[in-house]
Amino acid sequence: MKIAYLSLTGNVRDFVEKTGLSSIEINYNGPYEEVGEPFVVIVPSYDEMITEKVSLFVQFGSNEQNLLGFIGSGNLNFDHDYCFNAKDLAKNFQKPLLYTFEFSGTPNDVYQFKEALNQYAGAGIK
Repeated sequence: MKIAYLSLTGNVRDFVEKTGLSSIEINYNGPYEEVGEPFVVIVPSYDEMITEKVSLFVQFGSNEQNLLGFIGSGNLNFDHDYCFNAKDLAKNFQKPLLYTFEFSGTPNDVYQFKEALNQYAGAGIK
C-alpha cells in the first residue's frame, strides 16, 4: 500500500514522513502519474483547485481502480470547512474518508491513521 499526497505548505509532507510509509507526492502543476498499486490520498484544505488537481490525479490511468480512500489535513478553526477537500473528494469518488488530522498531525494522529488503514484495508501496518 502506498500514500499519495499533495502538500503545498509542507504540513501534509511532514505527516507522511512521520508515518514512514511508502509515498508519492502529487505534483500540483502536472498531477499525471500512475501509482500502480492500492493507495490512499492525503490532501490539505485550501481551495477548490485542490479538489480539481487531485481529481485529475485519481482519474489518471488505473489510479481510480487502486484508490482505497481519502485522508484530510485541515484547521479545526474553519469549523464546517474542516478538511472539506478530502470530504468532497470522498463523496465525488464514492470512497471513504478514512481519517482527518489538524496541520501536520501528532504522534497519536500517526497511530490512529495507521489503525484506520489496518482496519479498513487490512494493511498490516505497524
